[in-house]
Amino acid sequence: MALDLALPLTAAASGAAWAQVAAWRAGHGRATFTVRALLGGVAAFALAVSAYDLSTLAGVDVRWEGVARADLRAALLAAAIGMVEEGAKLVGLLLVVDRTLRGRAVAAAAIGVAAGFSALEALAVLKGHASAPMLARAALGPVAHAVLTLPLTVKVTAALRRTSRAWWLPLLPALLVSATLHAAGDLSLALPRVGRVGYAAALAAPPVVLFVLGRVRRALQGRGDGPGRPAAA
Repeated sequence: MALDLALPLTAAASGAAWAQVAAWRAGHGRATFTVRALLGGVAAFALAVSAYDLSTLAGVDVRWEGVARADLRAALLAAAIGMVEEGAKLVGLLLVVDRTLRGRAVAAAAIGVAAGFSALEALAVLKGHASAPMLARAALGPVAHAVLTLPLTVKVTAALRRTSRAWWLPLLPALLVSATLHAAGDLSLALPRVGRVGYAAALAAPPVVLFVLGRVRRALQGRGDGPGRPAAA
């Protein structure tokens, strides 16, 4: 009985904890912000499940067993999974944020959405597998989902400042990047020679790229504003 309760408790506690810590760090310590973000994750998960059900009705069975074959069809299935799940999380995030939120608040909302999505995914996918690795996966799942959503989070933050009718257009390339990283991570786990190294690389790519771009941007700004250099006209 204790093992049966371990997985749902770990998934729920981890999701709530990651979402609340992110909200606190963004200066939104109220529980209402955290609950709203988690509910966005619930909506995202429901949307993803609905998409999978519709694909099954259409004759396309999207299951991990298909990805595990590591063939061309597996790559297509991994791409479909990436697009469905990252697209669902994008919708969940857009349901939570508004134009009053900036920077860290949007990131906190994205982490909350990822945490809610991850908790429900763990309950659905890992049910009946309350081993130590599965409990660790349930506990750290929000981190993985939030990292994969980083390209979307950055573009949503920028999109909220836009007033044009086509404010959503920059989200499409970001969705493609997140979906590709998601697919690469899933597919790498099905390849014996790639495995966890490929999965770790897919997760490391977004923060590393953002870090490098941030350093380059600061370096360029420093060159333009440094002493002895004329200000740009």
